[in-house]
Amino acid sequence: MSCENNEPPSLLPKNFSEVIHGEKIADPYRYVEDIQSEEVSQWIEKINNHSLNTLNSLSNRDKLINTQLSYEKEQTHKISKLRILEKGMYFYLKKLPEEKLAKLYYRNSFESEEFFLYDPNTFGTDKEKEFIINYIKPDWEGSKVVVSLTEKGKEISNMIILDVTSKHPLPYIIDNCWPSATGGIHWSSDNSGFYYVHLPTIDPSSKEFLLNTKTVLYEIGKNPKKLNVIFSKKTNPDLNMTEEDIPVISKPNEKNNFLIGKIGGVDNYWDSYIIEKQNVKKGNWKPFYKKEHKISSYEIFGDTIVFISAKNASNFKLCKTSLQNPNFDEAEVLVPEREKEVIKELAVTSQGIYFVTTENGVKSSLFQINKKNQIKEIKLPKVFGSIRLRSRGYNYPDLWISASGWTTNQIRYHYTNGQLQKQNLNKDNLKEITDNLVIRELEVPSHDGNKIPLSVIYHKNFEPSSQSSMLIEGYGSYGISFSPSFSLDKLIWLQEGGIYAVAHVRGGGEKGDSWHKAGYKETKENTWKDLISCTEYLINHKFTSKGKIAIESASAGGILIGRAITERPDLFAAAVIRAGAMNMLRSEFQPNGPNNTKEFGSIKDSLEFKSLYKMDSYHHIKKGESYPATISIVGLNDPRVVAWDPIKFVARLQNSNSSKKPTLLLADSNSGHGFDETRMKRIEKNANILAFALWQTGHPDYQPE
Repeated sequence: MSCENNEPPSLLPKNFSEVIHGEKIADPYRYVEDIQSEEVSQWIEKINNHSLNTLNSLSNRDKLINTQLSYEKEQTHKISKLRILEKGMYFYLKKLPEEKLAKLYYRNSFESEEFFLYDPNTFGTDKEKEFIINYIKPDWEGSKVVVSLTEKGKEISNMIILDVTSKHPLPYIIDNCWPSATGGIHWSSDNSGFYYVHLPTIDPSSKEFLLNTKTVLYEIGKNPKKLNVIFSKKTNPDLNMTEEDIPVISKPNEKNNFLIGKIGGVDNYWDSYIIEKQNVKKGNWKPFYKKEHKISSYEIFGDTIVFISAKNASNFKLCKTSLQNPNFDEAEVLVPEREKEVIKELAVTSQGIYFVTTENGVKSSLFQINKKNQIKEIKLPKVFGSIRLRSRGYNYPDLWISASGWTTNQIRYHYTNGQLQKQNLNKDNLKEITDNLVIRELEVPSHDGNKIPLSVIYHKNFEPSSQSSMLIEGYGSYGISFSPSFSLDKLIWLQEGGIYAVAHVRGGGEKGDSWHKAGYKETKENTWKDLISCTEYLINHKFTSKGKIAIESASAGGILIGRAITERPDLFAAAVIRAGAMNMLRSEFQPNGPNNTKEFGSIKDSLEFKSLYKMDSYHHIKKGESYPATISIVGLNDPRVVAWDPIKFVARLQNSNSSKKPTLLLADSNSGHGFDETRMKRIEKNANILAFALWQTGHPDYQPE
């Protein structure tokens, strides 16, 4: 280690290499994978402290914290994890402005009185530990509700069952579960129990983590330690599951007499099976639909299954077939593939079938198919970037529409009998600010001529120029679209005179299934090349200039950011990487790695190895290159991207960078992937990111004191 003149400590490379498919690959920071070793753990502590001190020295960083707090105080409360039962009951989490953690509430209808149910602060005997509710699921009648609790961002959970009448938990605690990430839980028809995925090993550092998971049936009142396994690699050998597959069971609705099982994971599509519930213990699952049918979602009513499919339809089509005698290959097409719109959402009510389309991932429209198979558009009060649907079921007319946009916090509507009524549970007072924002939706030619959607947002008082600070986000993996949604931290960026942009790069789902496959495995380099093309466009058209641009992403978006700055370091002033996947050659050796080979590839395959090497940011760092400033934010409890992955990148970049720009690392022993953050953790993280980006893009009010 070395540390001179208040410089942060650095780790020196060590001689290590391996031969993969005949190629010698140097890995000088392989030893950093042991983050518990004295040398590495001491370095992490020192660079973390140095990074915190650096950020704390920035003028007006505290102002960014206070601004967020003041905006949140204008919200009377924040609602999340909303569940609406078929009988009309509402269950949800609510957090008041002064509270650290959200608590569980319910009401019998939207208009009725609210009742408090559960405070996560009461869970456990060790009051030094802080638990967060990360998933809820009431039973069909609303008499009991499963509450999943996780500590320190680990996501892996304990589940309790609350009796709604008494508001007390039942005696048993169910452990070794992760309902927020493994298909949730599904109550049996008579509410006597529920199905969930059990994890044999919950230590993310174990090689057995996320392997050989199994769906079990828990029956209320019985000892959860005695597992009743009904769907797994071991109990269903005829289904040819691999040890990394996640077997998940769902029950479409209360009255159906069957269960649907799927072989899940990171894939967008999967093989599925169906079984009558009385035959579950016998295990004779029948094939239902196959992975090649490319079914993204479905709804079941009566003897009909309506589904969205990408088979021979990159932008998806809406189809239906019989449940008792399904024919997914020759299903009736209700809505054929559309040329410029992707079919995204689906819901069924007694008044018909509803679906949503999106154009370039940023403009959404809502449609209804009535009983006569006529299609009509449901006009909303304004154009929204994102629309989500929920119904009470096919026996009821109620449809709930959750709509959002870049400048619109989620608005919730109730639609029935042709009438649209606002039914917001959340409230805010930010309309006056957001009304002053300008949104431009562009399409930018990439390196190969393909048009990349690019969203650009700025405050009308700060017209773009070559002197504008620019923050660009993107993602580009798993076919996930970067959908328009309101973000308080980005609103603050705009108020500080910055411009915010989102590059809808390939690998996402903005332009359908083919858009995903155009940034997948051997085509993955399109993902970061699209970002580079969007950045060059913004520079050439005087939205900003070199030295004024920060880029940001998280998780698999680390590939996007890391490869952009290693391929074109001259374009960017700063990079923000949250829980980033940076060392893709070592990805499949992480606990979540075997599953991720389905999206990114495996080094066992010689061609996929070459693709993984191309997308590996760590291996593209060059000694003596001048790189932009970077800040990497890591949770040491992360179960998705193991902490040593981005930490190795930081160690190598720090020792290789010839520029005098900072390489910062914030490593939090009480955090995970970032999903289950407490209020102040989220606010402080946002302030650190904004202050860092404003500092590095030259904002005069955010320089070191």
